[in-house]
Amino acid sequence: MKFLLLPLFLLSGLVAYLAHADSAPEVPAKMLLNGEPTAADLARSRALLTTWENETPAKAKRLMRIVYWSPADRDPQPEFRPRLTRVLQHIQGFYGREMASWGFPGRSIQLDLEADGLMKIYQAKGTLKNDECSEADGSDGQAIRRDALRVLKEAGIDGNKETMVIFCNLAEWDPTTRKMSHHSPYYASGDSKGGTAWQVDSPLLDSAQLGVKDQMLDDGQYGHISLGKYNSIFVGGVCHELGHALGLPHCKEARAHRAVRGTALMGSGNRTYGEELRGESKGSFLTLAHALKLAAHPQFSGSIKEIETAVKSTYADWQLQATADGLQVRATVQANLPVHGVIAYADPEGGADYDSEIAAAVPSADGSFQLVLPRPQKKNCPATLHFVTLCVNGAASAGVWSAQAFTLPCTISGDSGYDVSKAQESLALAAHVAAARANKLTQEQLASLPPKLQEAFRRLALPDTVKGKPAPADVPATTTSLNLSDAAPVSAETGWGGAHYDRTADGNPLVGADGLLAHGLYAHADSAYVYQLNGKWDTLTGLCTLLEKGYGTVEGIILADDKPVWNSAAIKSGTSKSFNVSLKGVQVLKLQINAKSKNGAWGAWGEPTLTRTAAP
Repeated sequence: MKFLLLPLFLLSGLVAYLAHADSAPEVPAKMLLNGEPTAADLARSRALLTTWENETPAKAKRLMRIVYWSPADRDPQPEFRPRLTRVLQHIQGFYGREMASWGFPGRSIQLDLEADGLMKIYQAKGTLKNDECSEADGSDGQAIRRDALRVLKEAGIDGNKETMVIFCNLAEWDPTTRKMSHHSPYYASGDSKGGTAWQVDSPLLDSAQLGVKDQMLDDGQYGHISLGKYNSIFVGGVCHELGHALGLPHCKEARAHRAVRGTALMGSGNRTYGEELRGESKGSFLTLAHALKLAAHPQFSGSIKEIETAVKSTYADWQLQATADGLQVRATVQANLPVHGVIAYADPEGGADYDSEIAAAVPSADGSFQLVLPRPQKKNCPATLHFVTLCVNGAASAGVWSAQAFTLPCTISGDSGYDVSKAQESLALAAHVAAARANKLTQEQLASLPPKLQEAFRRLALPDTVKGKPAPADVPATTTSLNLSDAAPVSAETGWGGAHYDRTADGNPLVGADGLLAHGLYAHADSAYVYQLNGKWDTLTGLCTLLEKGYGTVEGIILADDKPVWNSAAIKSGTSKSFNVSLKGVQVLKLQINAKSKNGAWGAWGEPTLTRTAAP
């Protein structure tokens, strides 16, 4: 199948416009939601970027590095160079138009065009054969990347310091049956210093076919679709994964933006890209928050000034207020570099962050900012608030994984409102934890805190030991309730940092998926706490959780006289499992947390409490 190359004078004109436009259009009011940066705010962000880029400038044209990888036993797909040039120039135009629509004209990805007007594409022959590749096997992606890095190195380019797109020649197309499938790696990650996007090439991949509605095919994943829909998915996929390689996380568009602009590129926009050409939807768009992030990216700015400097930022003066529109946030941010933007994400549990609500702000000269996170589109679930600092050198305090940013816990209520009580608890905890650990928290300060925090800080001031505490079997019968952090175990061991009570291994309060744990056992997996009961206790209640910012997966097991009586099943980040276990007649109790993944086994037992009826 052959397609004509679009006129080069049109393409070069578009590229020239993107590269040299120097006036910022007024952002239409209908595009700005309540609480979003105003046109004046965006002008201030542009001014910060312009000042940074022009004072003692360090200019460099950061070109997108395109590698075409074929298995050892396969030749490249037909017409791959003109096709992929069209695809990347279409995406360059998309990013450029979206950036301009938000008031950042002249900023987009930069392509390496040769004298014939087509992209410079580095061809790599793989060490793997076609049938040795599996989309599900991440090691294949790394093997392909090593081949790409080798080819770039031979050309004098360090691919580890570039934004690189690898088109993998792993599609299977039968023109007779019109069936398509692929087994290519299809993901990406990166930041302002560089990144990698793995893509799939096929003879049908061509942005020039986005408008085609009358030619059909059967795709192994997406079913019976038009040629245009196929390219919406896969050209859109290139654009979406490239966003990840540039450091953009997932997000969801606000309802109001969906009605006006369509689907967020970094949400499900990889499937709606170009649909407006077929009259099927409004297509895809780039959110304002992500435009702010890309505005300083060296690919978009042409500046490599302090490109290696990482962001070090702090937040203070928090005010969180749930409103009818969503969540109003006020705070201040300070950093080691000028801050031209702050992004906030509200990420509900589950959904792999595709359903994250997103908002942005441009701080004032004193670092103060305010924004409004849109009302969630989920109900009755935990959520996490992430705040990302954007600096003028292109660096951000978090990249593709927004969870690496400053985070606060919250809950989405039954009417899709925000409950920020956990966030406020976390902020109060952080504001006083240093003083509490140094035993310098005054009684006046302590009395001003909620009762749960008062108890947590009181416990933190006690010695981190069970020396002098009784075994549960030795507690007087008149005591009907006993927290296990007040009892001496027969034995206690953890996978890292030793055994600790009511605190972490580094002396901080225990904070799990459900917030602060005033009482608990630090239990980094693999861990086990064993207690002698001698049949004197009736029940055990509490919860098993991962500690705040823990990751990976653990499993909690409760054993009574070596027999399992409760199993949490898999506990992942942001989740916990409660228990209420009968212990009547049990002699020995064992609390065990096992790691179910290689990393991130920061387990804990929260409020583990023995109870019994009062002695007659």
